[in-house]
Amino acid sequence: MDLASAHDFVLIYDNDVVCESNPRHLLKQYYQMLLMRDLLNLTRFHFISLLSFNIDYIVDWELTWFTLNFMPSHDASFTPDHASRHLTFKFKLFLDDLPTLEKLKRTRPDLYMDELTCHSCIDRMEDLMHLFMCKNRRLPMQQILQSYQNHLLSKLLEARNMADIDPTPLIAKLTSFSCWSFSSTNWSSYALVRSCLPKLFIDLFVDLSIPRNSAIKVIAAIHNNFVQKFRRRIWNPRSYDKSRWENAINITYKMKTTPMPSNLPLSTYIPYSSLPPLTLHDSCDSGTDWLKNSMKYAFAGWSVDFYSGRAIRYFVSIVASTLIGIYQGGRSGEI
Repeated sequence: MDLASAHDFVLIYDNDVVCESNPRHLLKQYYQMLLMRDLLNLTRFHFISLLSFNIDYIVDWELTWFTLNFMPSHDASFTPDHASRHLTFKFKLFLDDLPTLEKLKRTRPDLYMDELTCHSCIDRMEDLMHLFMCKNRRLPMQQILQSYQNHLLSKLLEARNMADIDPTPLIAKLTSFSCWSFSSTNWSSYALVRSCLPKLFIDLFVDLSIPRNSAIKVIAAIHNNFVQKFRRRIWNPRSYDKSRWENAINITYKMKTTPMPSNLPLSTYIPYSSLPPLTLHDSCDSGTDWLKNSMKYAFAGWSVDFYSGRAIRYFVSIVASTLIGIYQGGRSGEI
């Protein structure tokens, strides 16, 4: 290949496609294309095919990959550790790999029962789309999107000062773009959150005589700011609320990192999530009340074989560990 690259030659593909380039680059592009095809064939990227019905939203993959790999500059408020977490979150968002309840139900059905719904609205199953369409998160999500749009508009107005072009039609095109409103059938807004960015963003800047490479850097910085706000205002509060709920029903970090028991069938393996939430007070009596309520209401609405030895032993172990905790707490108070 090294010897061939030093000579002039012409590659013909399918009798009419002329490939006049270094074959090493050509083969690299070919295999990258195969990998990209495999990626888009995944179920989690099925929404890309649905975007074909929206002629306005065409994904610019060069912009998308640059934005995903873009790293904001480090300063006192954005350390390398913050940058690493930001990059991880950004790719999990892109790959639809955030641990939403729907994903946890599939990976740990022993801890998260199938009936669990969004802990914020209690109405819907919590997948990625519901994460930003939840009625209790709609206001902050709209504020984040409005900030995104305002940043783009401000940069377009700055570009107007360098080009003798009326930006009014471009601004109207941006503000009327379909990605700024959410609905269960609007896949353009979903694609924007997933960081599959539209070609329109680049075209707006290019129409104002801004070089494409410069436009890509500006958009990447703005979108990374959006991802950071999404994580801080949507994901972090949701995760904190979920962790408090897990603590209340004794789903510990050790349990989440321990493989699911294989010796108990699902029909008799009672998940911790079936227990009612714990109301925390200072008095030891509150723990006793919670224990009594747990025994009374824990299995309400469940079709469980209570005569199953495994189910009884499992629930007794929960009761025993709770009693020990209450006893130790009472003893420490007396001491």
